[in-house]
Amino acid sequence: MMNTYTNIPLRAERISSDEYLLNMGPQHPSTHGVLRLVLKMDGERVMDMIPDVGYVHRGLEKLFENRRYPQIIPYTDRTDYLGAVANNLAYVMAV
Repeated sequence: MMNTYTNIPLRAERISSDEYLLNMGPQHPSTHGVLRLVLKMDGERVMDMIPDVGYVHRGLEKLFENRRYPQIIPYTDRTDYLGAVANNLAYVMAV
């Protein structure tokens, strides 16, 4: 099985005692499972951020291999529930 996790290497720099690194997501309620952020915080203030947007993939391509084109449309709107219509439109226009 192929590893789909993208490792974001953190810089090996010395962080002061008031600064810390915070991994936000992909399970954080505000990210809806499609985004991970590595935040460098100073108290409650964000000093730096590294985004990782590779969490949308859910193995749908493998499901699509054994289905006819019209059978795939219900799956395309479930890839991202905030952009269901856009996903359906992109698929229909591509096929």
